[in-house]
Amino acid sequence: MKKMNLSLIVKIAGTVFIAFAVILGNEIRLGINRYIKNTLETDASATVRNLDKFAKEYSDMTIFDSYSLNSEEFQSLYSSALSGDSSMVKSLVTTKGGILDISRETLEDALLCMLVSDFKDAENWPKNGAAYFHLKSIGNENLEKLETVLNDEKAVRTATLSIVFPEGTDFSNNEFRNIKVDKIMVDDELVIDCHLSGKKTTISGQMYFYSSQYKEVFFGNNSESVTYGYVTHSITDNEQTIVIDYHDAMRGIKKQLQKNFNKFVDTSKPFVSTNYTDYYLLAPYKYNGRYYSSVAMKIIDWVQLNRYYSEYEFSDLSEEEKLQKATLGYVIVTKEYTHLTSNALKQFIIDNSSTYLIALLLIALLCLFVVYILVKPIHRLETIAKHIARKEFDYPINVNRHDELGNLARSIDTMSKELERTINDLYFQIEKVQSLETIRKEFVANFTHEIKTPLGIINGFSELVEIEQDEKKRNEYIDIIQGETKKINTLVLAMLEYSKLESDKITLNIENIDLLELVDESIDSMMYLFKKKNISIETSLESVIVEADQFKIQMVISNFISNALRYTDDNQKISICLNENMFSIENEGAYIPQEDIEKIWLTFHKVDKSRNQDGTGLGLAICKSVLELHHFSYGVENTEKGVKFYFCFAGKKNDSITEEIILQGEG
Repeated sequence: MKKMNLSLIVKIAGTVFIAFAVILGNEIRLGINRYIKNTLETDASATVRNLDKFAKEYSDMTIFDSYSLNSEEFQSLYSSALSGDSSMVKSLVTTKGGILDISRETLEDALLCMLVSDFKDAENWPKNGAAYFHLKSIGNENLEKLETVLNDEKAVRTATLSIVFPEGTDFSNNEFRNIKVDKIMVDDELVIDCHLSGKKTTISGQMYFYSSQYKEVFFGNNSESVTYGYVTHSITDNEQTIVIDYHDAMRGIKKQLQKNFNKFVDTSKPFVSTNYTDYYLLAPYKYNGRYYSSVAMKIIDWVQLNRYYSEYEFSDLSEEEKLQKATLGYVIVTKEYTHLTSNALKQFIIDNSSTYLIALLLIALLCLFVVYILVKPIHRLETIAKHIARKEFDYPINVNRHDELGNLARSIDTMSKELERTINDLYFQIEKVQSLETIRKEFVANFTHEIKTPLGIINGFSELVEIEQDEKKRNEYIDIIQGETKKINTLVLAMLEYSKLESDKITLNIENIDLLELVDESIDSMMYLFKKKNISIETSLESVIVEADQFKIQMVISNFISNALRYTDDNQKISICLNENMFSIENEGAYIPQEDIEKIWLTFHKVDKSRNQDGTGLGLAICKSVLELHHFSYGVENTEKGVKFYFCFAGKKNDSITEEIILQGEG
């Protein structure tokens, strides 16, 4: 049973934990969304500050003149819109969704940074010095080959370049722009071969980063740092290679602009509004497993807008319509996030670890409390069930709880009482069956005994009749045979009557009868016997009307009187009483032994067989069955004078007739 209790504890704890996990999971989801939103909004604010410089310059440029998006003046300004920030992609889009440009601000040429270890043509070249090689000379096709190799994302790469330097190259400067590249080998694999002529210089070393308009690759190297322009890159041991495929990002941006442009430009609430324009934070999207977030700004033709405000022909236009007509297009700046969700999850867990630790502790305490209030009473009910199984029904059951467990305890208590009652009834029925079996055996034995004697007498005297010659003696034998036959007949008739009563196949003829008349008839029919034994009769009789079967009740009254007469000695007295509740008859004589009081109503049971040779042994058994059919109570008891038989009923007194007779028998 302990295993079951443990299982219940696990189930309760598991249910609570699952509920907690669902709530926690939802909270983490909401928290991650909040962190993502905060990250996107923070980065968007930085982008807005950057773009606002471009918006100011554009506003100053267009105070007096209008410029189209394709004009040389606008393109010159647009080319440096992000002030050299190469981590973002900018898009120039017309008001109708036409994409004029998707690019990022980077170097004009593809750039390869190497930590040169072998460069003999340069004097005093620092060991592991950084050199920046512009790869414009190899062409776009060769660049694509190189970028394909770099996509392998190997952490540390070595490169060997065969280069033609122009005359007058300054080797003191570690940036080489106008070089011509003949060959590029990566990890001893020839990747580029341009077959150039002229004097070539071989330079080898570890690659640090590669950058182009479409791709950026950083390689792990050592703990030194490399400075290029205003940016210092720190190198960490075993740093994983990072490949940012801007070309793929640009395809995704183009796809999103073509698909969701109307949704982008219909943004009703600006993210930030400045003196120069409105900025909108567009809904982030995922493309190839990465997040992209965009900030859009309107490019407004201020000259045209002032015209719409000043000229009368445009007075019917709303401010929104005027602004929309004066909008030339949009600059949309997109930032790529490679691990946005995982970083937000980490930060959320770090910031909320203490809160969830406390919550976990509270959940554990809650589980213990739930287990205490549920498992403890269940364990007690289990103990109670074991006691009931051992038939110990008096074990106390606490039914004071007012919940489901209290209802269960009360049900078990009710079940226990019903089970105890059922078992007791079953024991009673078993005892009754055993008693009936004993009675059946006694009945068979008694019946056999009762009928054996007259049959033996009949058999014996039948043989004498056959051989006896004397007519007088033959007649005496025949009279004896007839007398014994009469006894057998009487016994058989009594048995038939008793069998009918016991099988409940007999039908009572219920009617209103006066018991006084039945008692008088019974006394009159046996008056000769009273006088013969000189027995006195003392009666106190009232006229009582009852609903009963006259013939059957007459048989009971006659049987009670004849039974009293049989067991009363000569010169003694019998008292008969009848009132509205009971009929009783009391005779003077010997007491009935206590052990025979209950058995006296059984078939063939005779208290004193020596004084009752004429009885069948079925009279009181028949009386018992008749009275039970009438639902009358009955009984026998020893009194001061002798023995009293009685039966009780619900009668109605007839006040018109009352008798009180004292009759003295003859001497």
